[in-house]
Amino acid sequence: MKRTPVAVALLCACQTRLCRDPDVWTAPEYAAPRASTPPVVDGALDDAAWKRAPPTDPLRRSNTGAAASHRTQARMAWDDANLYVAFDVEDDDILTPYGKDDDPLYESEVVEIFVDANDDGGSYDEIELSPADRLFDASFTGRRQGMNLAWRSGTRHAVRLDGTIGRSSDWDRGWTAELAIPIASLSAVPRVPPQVGDRWRVNLYRLDQGRGGVEGQAFSPVMVGDFHHLPRFGWLRFAP
Repeated sequence: MKRTPVAVALLCACQTRLCRDPDVWTAPEYAAPRASTPPVVDGALDDAAWKRAPPTDPLRRSNTGAAASHRTQARMAWDDANLYVAFDVEDDDILTPYGKDDDPLYESEVVEIFVDANDDGGSYDEIELSPADRLFDASFTGRRQGMNLAWRSGTRHAVRLDGTIGRSSDWDRGWTAELAIPIASLSAVPRVPPQVGDRWRVNLYRLDQGRGGVEGQAFSPVMVGDFHHLPRFGWLRFAP
């Protein structure tokens, strides 16, 4: 189709505005390698699967995209049975008051993965792990709707601490977390098992509650004060 001079001018103006518009955004994507041997879920990130999986860029402040106060990086891998997620957390004051699974872990220090496997903006799952190795999992039917705390992901998990929980008189260094999430347990998974090239919408988070106050961090900053802002999730791609 031949464009008129006016149409060309409008197109150029739109393209220029898009280039300068801070709201123009591309969701980050993580290519998770297939694990030929499943990692041992012991909180130590020394397995071959983690050596092969690249770390994410350091998570950034979830509501602004600015650099975080403490470094957090994650890795993901997969096989036919599980999605494996690992977090490496820098933390100078490890805190959590919660001692039971499905306590409100999101009110203190925690790492989290949200999975909207079929990218429908509705059904999704939230899985959290605290530095005390306590798990919170829930499924949803819409953004903050239909929360099902009775849902069980079947996640196996482990944590290792380089410091002590709740003792602010000392100086901690951090902690690592490791999760093996059964793929078949997740909501609305398009294919079980996934195939190479499949893509899911996901986000990875950390809530850091330390000497500097409370800070939310994200793999894909949601730019609002709500980790459940699904339109700003990133992508997980299943790589060979």
